[in-house]
Amino acid sequence: MLLVVVANVLTWAAFPPLGLFPLAWFAPLAWARLIRLEQLAGRQPYWIVWGVSALAWAVLLEGVGRAYWANYFGLVLLGSYLAFYQVLTVALARVAVHRWKVSVILAAPVTWTGLELARGHLLTGFSMALLGHTQAKATSMIQIADLFGAYGVSFLVVFVGACLARSMPQSSRRWTAWPVFVAAATLACVFAYGRAKIGDLDGDEAPRTLKVALIQGTEDTIFDSATAQQRAIDSFNQYWRLTLDVCSRHDDLDLIVWPEGMFSGNLPQLTVNGIAIPPAGLDISPERFQELVAQRLKYFGEKTQGAASVVNGANDSDAAKRRTYLLVGCDTLELSSEGEKTFNAALLISPQGEVSSRYDKMHRVFLGEYVPLGDHLPWLYDFVPIGRGLTPGTQPASFDVKGINIAPSICFEITVPHLIRRQISELTQQAKRPDVLVNLTNDGWFWGTGILDLQLNCAVFRAIEMRRPTLIAANTGLTASIDSNGSIRATMPRRTEGSVVADVAIYRRPGHYERWGDWFAGLCLLCCLAVAVSSCRDRWLRPGITSETPHE
Repeated sequence: MLLVVVANVLTWAAFPPLGLFPLAWFAPLAWARLIRLEQLAGRQPYWIVWGVSALAWAVLLEGVGRAYWANYFGLVLLGSYLAFYQVLTVALARVAVHRWKVSVILAAPVTWTGLELARGHLLTGFSMALLGHTQAKATSMIQIADLFGAYGVSFLVVFVGACLARSMPQSSRRWTAWPVFVAAATLACVFAYGRAKIGDLDGDEAPRTLKVALIQGTEDTIFDSATAQQRAIDSFNQYWRLTLDVCSRHDDLDLIVWPEGMFSGNLPQLTVNGIAIPPAGLDISPERFQELVAQRLKYFGEKTQGAASVVNGANDSDAAKRRTYLLVGCDTLELSSEGEKTFNAALLISPQGEVSSRYDKMHRVFLGEYVPLGDHLPWLYDFVPIGRGLTPGTQPASFDVKGINIAPSICFEITVPHLIRRQISELTQQAKRPDVLVNLTNDGWFWGTGILDLQLNCAVFRAIEMRRPTLIAANTGLTASIDSNGSIRATMPRRTEGSVVADVAIYRRPGHYERWGDWFAGLCLLCCLAVAVSSCRDRWLRPGITSETPHE
C-alpha cells in the first residue's frame, strides 16, 4: 500500500543520517489517511504494515549489526518486534475511529503515544527513535518535554499530521479548514511556551559553573579475541594522550571524563567483597590466590594515583592550584565467597588518586551485556561474544565534584527516560539531588552510523525533561555538551579524536516531568488498553465483527 510506504519513508528520512526533521510532520498524515479508510481488505493490509515497517526499522537501526556479524540476526528480530507496534497503532486507531466514532485527530496521536510508552517498558524497553526525537534540533518546539516528556512531542507531531489528514477530502467530503486552524493554533502555543522557557534560562545568572573536559577517542569495537587485549591497551593509551593534551591547554579543569570502559586497558578494577575464593576450575591454592588479589589491588591503586598525579601536575609549580577529578568508565570485577561478578562501572577518581565513588550500570543491553536466563543456563553465553555477561547495579550514584553533584549513566541508559527520572528521584530523596547528568558511552559498537545521532537526540530530551545540563563522553562520538534547554553547546564530529571543553552552568530549575513522570503518555496507554479490551470482548461475543463495524 502506497500510504504505508510513504509514511515509513518520510519517517526514516526525518531521522539520522538524513535528519530531514520537517518531514516527520507529514509522515503521520499518511498513517492517519490509512486509519480513516472506510474498509481494509482483511488481514493483508496489516501484514503489509508490519513488513514495510520492519524493513524501515532495520534500515534505520542498521548500525546495530556492525560490530559482530551475528548482531544482524538480532537486528532482524528487533525490527520485526518494533514493527508490531505500528500494526497495533493502526488497528487500535481504526477501532476508535470507525467503531467508537472518535475523531482521527485524537485517535491517532493517543494510540501512537500510548504504544510508544509500552515499547519503552516491555522486554527491557526500547525508547530510542521515538517520533518526537526527530525534532531534537527544533529547540523551541520541544520545550514541552518538561511537561509531557519526549512522548508529548510525539503526540504533537502525530496530532498535527492527523489534523492535516482530517482536513483532506475523504469519499464525498470536501476540504475542511478548521483542523488546519486547530493545528496552527496548537503549534503557536507550543512555540510560545518554548520561547518563554528558553527566555527564563537566558535571563538567569548561573550561580556556579563546572569546567569539564570530555575526551573522545576513535576505537571501533571489533570482536576478535586474539587482538582484544592489545586493542584495550591501545584505547587506554589514546585516551591518556588526549588527556595530557587537554591538560596542557587548560590548567583550570574541574573534571575530565572518559567514556565507558576506556580506563580498563589491561588492568580493570578489582574489588573484594568479604572473602575472595579462587574461581571454579582455577588450579591455585587459596593463599596464592589471596597474594595475587592483593597484588592486583595494589597495581590498580598505583594506576589511579599515577593518573591523578600527572593530571594535577605533581611536578609543576602550579600544582597547588589544580584539583582536577577524573570520571572514567572502567570494567570492574568483584570477588566474594559467592564467586565473581563483572560490572560496567563509572569511577570517580579524586585529585589524590583514590576511587571516591563508583556507579554500576543498572540497565543492561539485551544480548549486548546479558542473555535472558543466562544466570541459570550459562551455556547460552557460548552463542554471543560477550563473555559471561554483566551483573546489573542496584542503585544510582551521585558524585560530588567540588560541591556539585553529578549523576552518571552508562551507554544506552540515557535513552531510557523513566530510568533517569527514577534515579534522580531516589538521589533527591537521599539529599543528593544531581546538578548535572553525565553519560559515559562506548559507541564504537556502531562504527559511526546514525545510531550515534539517535543517542544524542535522546540526551537532548533528557536535558529538557530533567532541566539539567547533560554531558556525553562517547568513544567514536558523539561527545557533546547540552544545556538544560536542550541546546547542544558543543560537540565533536564522529570518529574524530579530541576533546570538548565546556563551562557547565548549574541551575536549580526542576522540571515538571521530574515530578510527574509519564502521566500523559500513561493516560494514552490506558486509552489504548481500553480500546483493545473492548475490541477483544466484542469479537468474542460477536464473531465476525471488524474494526469497521459501528459500536451499538
